[in-house]
Amino acid sequence: MPPGPFPLPLVGNFFAIPKVKPWIEWEKWAEYYGNPMITIWNGHRPIIMCNDIWTISDLLDKRASIYSSRARMIVMGDCLNQTESNQVNLVYGDKWRLHRRLMHTVVGSHAIRQHRDFQSDESKILLRDLLEKPDDFVMSIERYSCSVVSIIGWGRRIERMNDYVAQCALGFMEGVDYIIPGLFIMEAVPFLAKLPGWIYPLPSKIFNTAKHFQRYFYALSKEGSEYEKDNFAKMLLAQQEKTQLTNEEVAGMTANLIGGGVDTTSSSTISFVLAMCVFQDAQKKAQEELDRVVGRERSPNWSDETSLPYVKALVTEVLRWRTVTILGGIPHAPIQDDEYRGYLIPKDTSITGNVWAIHRNPREFPEPDTFRPERFLNGLEHNYPNKQGHNAFGWGRRVCPGQPLAEQGLFMTIARILWAYHIQPGLDENGKEVKLDIFAYTKSENMRPEPFKARFTPRTPRIAEIIVEEARQAREALRVYDGETKLTLENVA
Repeated sequence: MPPGPFPLPLVGNFFAIPKVKPWIEWEKWAEYYGNPMITIWNGHRPIIMCNDIWTISDLLDKRASIYSSRARMIVMGDCLNQTESNQVNLVYGDKWRLHRRLMHTVVGSHAIRQHRDFQSDESKILLRDLLEKPDDFVMSIERYSCSVVSIIGWGRRIERMNDYVAQCALGFMEGVDYIIPGLFIMEAVPFLAKLPGWIYPLPSKIFNTAKHFQRYFYALSKEGSEYEKDNFAKMLLAQQEKTQLTNEEVAGMTANLIGGGVDTTSSSTISFVLAMCVFQDAQKKAQEELDRVVGRERSPNWSDETSLPYVKALVTEVLRWRTVTILGGIPHAPIQDDEYRGYLIPKDTSITGNVWAIHRNPREFPEPDTFRPERFLNGLEHNYPNKQGHNAFGWGRRVCPGQPLAEQGLFMTIARILWAYHIQPGLDENGKEVKLDIFAYTKSENMRPEPFKARFTPRTPRIAEIIVEEARQAREALRVYDGETKLTLENVA
């Protein structure tokens, strides 16, 4: 197998793996061993970490027929009761294909066009919220993201910032941290998960919490199926008998839609704000293009998309510059033994891409921490194995199914924020601009910037008036999705 640190008996490399942002260290390990592929032992089970795009693409893209399954996951699978019920954990087979097909009916590349009207209206509400409560820009962005996917998932929008359901969805997505190697000893020593609760209470605590979340999201789906507007939950429940989906599977699909849609879109948008505060030249160039194409008497709309190549390149650079899913999502696994570059890759071996290293490799991305949309303008300026020029949404057949929806929403949201506001660092108590750190990010697998201050100043008084008027019209159009759930984790048994 590929080289890596020598494993200890029973625990493998568990104690050698850093517990905070280990992807930074893995990049250094690849340099130390002179190999983009390194083997990390999670107990007696190997994980192959790929630190360059060509290696991971050769395996997960070009050999997707082999590398599209999942290895057994103790915490995220067994302890969270998701091995057989959640699409992201399912082994490659008929059940996974069913889940994937159902998900594509609402977030696939053809389905997303039907969401454009309310996605556009919600982005206009976001512009108003940034005008009225600029200090709460993170919660405003989260409300926007959650509202869009809540309309798709349950047929009702989210009106309030810091909404209960939005926070539950973000909490649900914290479970993705369980895939980080070296974080949970149970992954290295699986028999710990079988110990009685009075000896080791963590497995049963995780399991019971996960079951409660599943009951809650199924209850939300049942509630959503009773709304007048068509939605994903209504479709799933109408077909539940025919498709033989369990209640846990329905809960998992709607929770994935909501949690994934909120976390990824929100975090990317917040990274965009940070980038614009620090890299003012890119902001200026995008605004010059918007003024030339759109003008200042209306906000951008969908018909402007093809005429805004710099803005589109800026969105792509956001996804590359600080990718949310820093390990490319959940590891893939081959369905059979394979050989690559003279190395053995045994069946069911976890294969993970270190996106931190991949998207910051100076060979593909010179000066990788500089935010430069020109990398993606007029075709790729660098050699890369796919036409997108990045892998923010994963690889192969397990690429994030919500990618088309996320890209569609990010373009409109970012274009409108750029059109509407000068984005600058916030001020300290002395009225001076705060110094922002582009490396100050959370330690989670779905990373986002640590809290920071930013200012949103309307570019002209007339634009401020347009923001208010367009938001008023958007709010009227969105009334058909008004609704309020009374379900909480506490009142769902």
